[in-house]
Amino acid sequence: MNQNLDFGINRVLEPQYVLPVSAWKLDNGRKIMPFELKIAVNKIHIEGTSFKQICLEANDNDERIKQKIMDIVIRRGKLHNPVTDTGGLFCGFITEIGAEYPNDKGFEVGDRVVCNASLTSIPLYIDKVTAIDRAFGQVDVEGYAILYPLVPLVRKPEDVPINLMLFALNESGTLLKISSTAVGKKKFLVVGNNQLTNIFYGYAIKKVAREDAEIVCLLDKKAYAVLKGSSIEKLMTGIFTEVKRVDILKPLECLADLDTKAPFDLSVNCADIPGAETINILATKKGGTVVFANLINNYNIALYITESISRQLDIRCADGYVEAYDKFDIEIVKELAPYIESAVETSEQLDDDPAYPINRRTRLQEVSGQRKTMLEDFVCESRAMAAVLDEILTVSKYDCNVLITGETGVGKEKVANIIYKNSNRKMQPFIKVNCASISPTLIEAEFFGCEKGVLSGENSSERKGYFELADNGAIFLDDVGELSQDMQAKLLRVIQDGEFYRMGGTLPIKTNVRIMSATNRDIEELIEAGGFRRDLYYRLNVVRIKVPSLKERAGDIPALVNHFLKMYGGKFDMKRTIDRDAVEYLKQCDWPGNIRELENVVQRLMMSANNEQITLIDVMKELHGDIFDSSAIEPPLENENPDKVMDLEKMVQNFEKNILKHACEEYGSTRKIAKAVGISQTQLVRKKKKYNL
Repeated sequence: MNQNLDFGINRVLEPQYVLPVSAWKLDNGRKIMPFELKIAVNKIHIEGTSFKQICLEANDNDERIKQKIMDIVIRRGKLHNPVTDTGGLFCGFITEIGAEYPNDKGFEVGDRVVCNASLTSIPLYIDKVTAIDRAFGQVDVEGYAILYPLVPLVRKPEDVPINLMLFALNESGTLLKISSTAVGKKKFLVVGNNQLTNIFYGYAIKKVAREDAEIVCLLDKKAYAVLKGSSIEKLMTGIFTEVKRVDILKPLECLADLDTKAPFDLSVNCADIPGAETINILATKKGGTVVFANLINNYNIALYITESISRQLDIRCADGYVEAYDKFDIEIVKELAPYIESAVETSEQLDDDPAYPINRRTRLQEVSGQRKTMLEDFVCESRAMAAVLDEILTVSKYDCNVLITGETGVGKEKVANIIYKNSNRKMQPFIKVNCASISPTLIEAEFFGCEKGVLSGENSSERKGYFELADNGAIFLDDVGELSQDMQAKLLRVIQDGEFYRMGGTLPIKTNVRIMSATNRDIEELIEAGGFRRDLYYRLNVVRIKVPSLKERAGDIPALVNHFLKMYGGKFDMKRTIDRDAVEYLKQCDWPGNIRELENVVQRLMMSANNEQITLIDVMKELHGDIFDSSAIEPPLENENPDKVMDLEKMVQNFEKNILKHACEEYGSTRKIAKAVGISQTQLVRKKKKYNL
């Protein structure tokens, strides 16, 4: 056995010497080796939690979903979602078979096949995503995949719907194992949050169960039922003795709903909701069997629960490869197909509920408080930022270079800190460098050090540079797009060779450094303009993390404001709170400086506010001082009493006048002015006449 060939290690790019499933990036080049096989891919089944995460992050927008799928493949050379750490399956036609490929099953070019191994380990290239099937979590694509010798392939039977076949095979050997386990038992429980998945597992039990068997189905209240109609209802009633809609994250309520049905001989949990393990443990009799069919459930927690309630159970996890399970799955598909193909597809929106996390690790970190420790004081309550942070924590464990992009002030350095502190280099040096702030005449010496006497006026011994100081650790290159062409060439050489020379030195110095770089510039545009080397870009951009702007994560603004109030309250020894309407106003503002700008505004508000409670007026004065300074409250006339208090109506009119005056100067046309202040053009013309503007 040649491990490099049989296991596909020759296709691993980053990091080296691991199996494809563990790699961050694979080589998906189209030219095959003699021992490989190429397939033209036309349909992909995306694993359930991954499909849901992609849809949520894309706000259920078709074009953004397609782009997100493409982005994953471009970055990783495979469809391996870094947030959920899952893949899927694909179907296609064989286009090329290498001369040394061990073709034991006699495949020929043109055969339609299903790759029966997770896409987390398969080199994949997608040219285009052409259609999305939400009912099955599948997409039609144009692309290709490269298979190495040990990857299992299944011929697609003529009489089997491909969408159902992919859906069933995605469960690997678990359907067959559950069916085998169900033989001779009487009482069964199937818990899930996807109606179709529950149907498959219920049917696998029904095929072998006793005639007097009871099969109870618990469907989560938020379960997405994208297939409806009389055929589905008939299928559900034919499989299950009873179907109950419950909140599966509230196990005691579920147990009460089951009433006299519990305890069960065999209970199956196929929910893709972390934290749904408990109900199966509580509802299964002593000596019974619990099977977790979804990898997102936590086996450890289940064991702890059995210990805490002194109940001996046979707890099993989802099966991977089981001999001949594909034949069993295909048989089930043939029997279920007439019912499912007659169903009506619905278009339900996915529920973006933070109580239903899509990542088991995220769920456990939130419950235990570990997530707060891992992310330090990074504030995150929006879905946009939560997805990025999950990706950051996943990338941390891969020892590869990372390019962090985003606008000024979004927190790119903080992202680098999180990656470093959650990596296996966290006990080693971490050197931070701002490339834009170093003099061009000194930058080489700063990066690579220099020998004694090389720099003018230098009388001390030789000096170590950043890369020597960071050896075995990590280095953060902020504003990397500002490096000169000469320094780019030197940096590329260090990355390629793993060594450098000090200024004035003749001996190479070895270095082992993980590079994290950041920029607020569009590097692709910079490359096209000749300002940045493409080969260096590829070396730095092994993994790219784009940090959302504050506009894209406006949901985080209330939490950020409170965070800054607390932080600077301690620093300035003062207590400040803020009105809700003031926070809502901050959410509506533009923040070109992002979090850094918001932080500065909060600091100024704390010092300028007259009272402990920061009001909407305080915020507007701070953000629109030019309007307030322009006589928002006009001074009294010469013959008026200076101590006279102006009435509210007059104050509002003066303020409105100055806002309109400011908008007229800023935007020019009545259409733009009206849009900016949120009124109609007719209202604007009337008010301009009223205030003689």
